[in-house]
Amino acid sequence: MRYDLVRNEEAVSAAVATVMLFGGVLSIIGMMMISMIPVIEELQGSVERHDMSAQMTLMATQTAELSESGMPGDSTEVELIPIDGEIIWDKTRGGMWYSATWFEDNSLRMRGAFDFDDSIEIRHSESEVKSICIDDLRLGPQNPYIYSIPSWVDEVLFSASPGLAIPLGPIDIDIYQNGTKQELSLALDESHTLDLQDIGELTLKSSHKLSLLFSMGDGGATVVSANDKSPVDNTGRSWSIPLPSGQSQIHVISDIANQVRISGDISTTTSYSLPSGSSRIAVASTHTIDLQTSDVIHVSTSANSRLLLRTNIDGGIGSAPWPSNNGALLGHEFNTPALTGELAITNPQSDSVTITWKGGGTSVPGQSTSFISWPPASIDGSPIIDASSDIFISWYASSSTIMQQNVSSVTLVSAHDTGASSGNTFYHHQSESSVQHQLISSLQGVLTNFNASMSANHSTILTTDSPTTAITTSEGTSKIVADGNPIRIHHLSGGNGLIQAMHDGEQRCVAINVQASGWITTSLPWQSFSGRSEVDLVNGWKNGYHPASMSISVLGVEGANSYSTIGTAWAFHLSRLTYEFSSSIMGLEVAYSGGAVVTNHPEFNAFVVSPPSDRGGPGPRFAATIPSLHPSSNSLSGGGKMTLDIELEHRQSLASTTAYEVRRGWSSPYGEAIAQGSADGLESSEDWTIYPGRIDLLTDYVGWVPDPSYGTSESIWHTNGVAIQFTLQMSSLTVDVREEM
Repeated sequence: MRYDLVRNEEAVSAAVATVMLFGGVLSIIGMMMISMIPVIEELQGSVERHDMSAQMTLMATQTAELSESGMPGDSTEVELIPIDGEIIWDKTRGGMWYSATWFEDNSLRMRGAFDFDDSIEIRHSESEVKSICIDDLRLGPQNPYIYSIPSWVDEVLFSASPGLAIPLGPIDIDIYQNGTKQELSLALDESHTLDLQDIGELTLKSSHKLSLLFSMGDGGATVVSANDKSPVDNTGRSWSIPLPSGQSQIHVISDIANQVRISGDISTTTSYSLPSGSSRIAVASTHTIDLQTSDVIHVSTSANSRLLLRTNIDGGIGSAPWPSNNGALLGHEFNTPALTGELAITNPQSDSVTITWKGGGTSVPGQSTSFISWPPASIDGSPIIDASSDIFISWYASSSTIMQQNVSSVTLVSAHDTGASSGNTFYHHQSESSVQHQLISSLQGVLTNFNASMSANHSTILTTDSPTTAITTSEGTSKIVADGNPIRIHHLSGGNGLIQAMHDGEQRCVAINVQASGWITTSLPWQSFSGRSEVDLVNGWKNGYHPASMSISVLGVEGANSYSTIGTAWAFHLSRLTYEFSSSIMGLEVAYSGGAVVTNHPEFNAFVVSPPSDRGGPGPRFAATIPSLHPSSNSLSGGGKMTLDIELEHRQSLASTTAYEVRRGWSSPYGEAIAQGSADGLESSEDWTIYPGRIDLLTDYVGWVPDPSYGTSESIWHTNGVAIQFTLQMSSLTVDVREEM
């Protein structure tokens, strides 16, 4: 059978066209899908951003309320439910700082506090910066306070140092010696005594700050820092002091009339001290306390005061360096103790200095120490001393038979280059004495070359492995220089003495001696952790190798005083709770840090969802509480449903006084956005509209104003030149994160 096959060209064309049409449709659909996927991902990213922003804003509100008004032990619970992202903790990229100045027409700025290196920059152009003193604030539940106890200490007395709100439960203290560890629980209002005779060096690590006294032999005298120490002049109104059994004496000095209240297990006593009515006489009162057993004594006053403690009231035992009225050890004016004894006046200058007080005076040759009997017989009260240039003063419990440097005591040698308790240059003037004198130098940092010359002759290198050295001094002047990080020197005279101890990261002071209109770079006397891993940094904070947040006091020239505290800055390393997610791009986040909720969605643009909490007004008032939120050691991270238990550990006051400029800065990448976003209502100011960037011409607005410099992450609390009633607090919060199954 024969078939005729005929090719139908039209049918072939139709089939080919159908296939091509189908392929074209698929291509179009594919291209549409490719173009729609980023849109879908962006929509999903937007959903994730807004969902977590709402959850973290609720968390920020609850945390702020707990920080500002909660008591230790109070807690709040927050649930965070991720969609596709993960919740993690970032301990290295969250940070903020505040600064305040204490005199008119002064400013203070800082930068580089969150670089984790061994330097920092400050800016103060109005006068010469003499020195800075830095305190490690030890923020974080895993960063204990560390106290190194030297071998010359015979007895240690300590108790909890109270703040605005202190822990309800016992304080955990670990005692380390020769590789062994002893655990101790210290209840509130409980004192504890360690007998260390013939034991040697040891280390205390405490979960809370302690009020701690070093005693040698039969005790002595020391100036005790207040619980609420003012950042301006180091005076205060509240003290908690661990006292030994037996008789002790408390001497309180103030500028004005004073009510002194003393309480403890003993009966509460209240006394009143009134001015004498004579000019240049401060108000002083002396109180004797007799205890059957060691106890914690609480002292409160109605006026800012200084307190001198004597645990041995016998003549010839005890001396203490006395701070000037501006708070530094080096100064022009002093409200001196009214206790019987002697004053040692040291002139660090090369020229002689004239010293005057009501009804008398003397002169002290250059670079020498003179002793005068004190107080003058004709004066009833606390004589005020004035000097023609900067001097150091120490009070000695001299008697008719034991005088000058025959008095047995433990004192700090004041640093000549910083005017504080630590520094790099010291002079010790030794007169003829019948007792042995030793200078014990301890490193306040990482490394320094120690050199003692003139009457003393000794050189060595101090490191973290070998941080102390001792020299026995003879009659004459000894010059001690530390080339590197600063040192602190204890002067041991005889076999008795008393001194209040500092924790290892407290009062590390560095000389500056520069006046500049720009930034001043200075060393940070700790190890550099720049470029190190987060694990290394966390261990560095824990062991005190790098400050876990810090307070920086800037000492400079103000009027006739060369070492006034011009201003103070506080830098807080804050853990950042971060929700990481992605849209059409990776690396997006919503984060909580320091009370603010921020995000970089969309397109990595910094945006403030919820600003940090603070309180302004009425009038020129400003108050802020920093929520220092840190995870516990067993906190989890991940993408499941998370429950956060946030508990307030303690709250402390950092400042409550009159300030003349208040600034706030934030770490990148959100600093500029927070500075701009905090200026609520500034756009309504007519002055700002007419004169943008001119803060000096801004008269119709009170509140945060971004610093006029380009791209700044700083803002200034503007009050039209009126002094600010400034209050700054810090709340330590521990959060335990667990995953709900």
